[in-house]
Amino acid sequence: MILGSVRRAGFFSVAMALMLVASGVFVSVASAQAGGDGGYKIGVVDMSTLVNESNKRKAKYDELQQEVDRLQVEIDAMSKRIEKAKDDFEAQRATMDDDERFDKKTQIEADFAQYRNELDRRQRLIDTQEERVLKEVVDDIERVITKVAEDEGYHLILNASKGARPTVLYHSTTIDLTSRVLQIINQK
Repeated sequence: MILGSVRRAGFFSVAMALMLVASGVFVSVASAQAGGDGGYKIGVVDMSTLVNESNKRKAKYDELQQEVDRLQVEIDAMSKRIEKAKDDFEAQRATMDDDERFDKKTQIEADFAQYRNELDRRQRLIDTQEERVLKEVVDDIERVITKVAEDEGYHLILNASKGARPTVLYHSTTIDLTSRVLQIINQK
């Protein structure tokens, strides 16, 4: 476990160093393209705050929680039925013959398997709905970021939150070097 942490820390150190070098190159290129007069406008947003504080996300999560609560009531009822069947089985076990014990035990195991399958199915359903809500909220936020950036003349908007979200949320085509770099790469 410690070795994995060291490897990850080493990877992130290398990744961070590369990112710093790349950002230095970007600043140099941006300054050169802007004529050194600071003509590019760069902004920062905290995506995690935007997502977490979004009224739409809060409302959708409240709806989702109501659905979770409803599904939980049904799952709890299934669980109670299985527990009661197990208790009844244990209480009557001594008075049952082998075939009755086998049949009852098989039924309880089948009910439990059905319970687990239903629990898993419902969890996947909730996970899918949650992903859909987050995608919708993030898409809305990205549309607003693009609008603000274009309306207010930003060339680049970066994500200031920590985590695995993309760092560049918006960029103006005036600072996109992709075609230029591709042309040089393809000349070799």
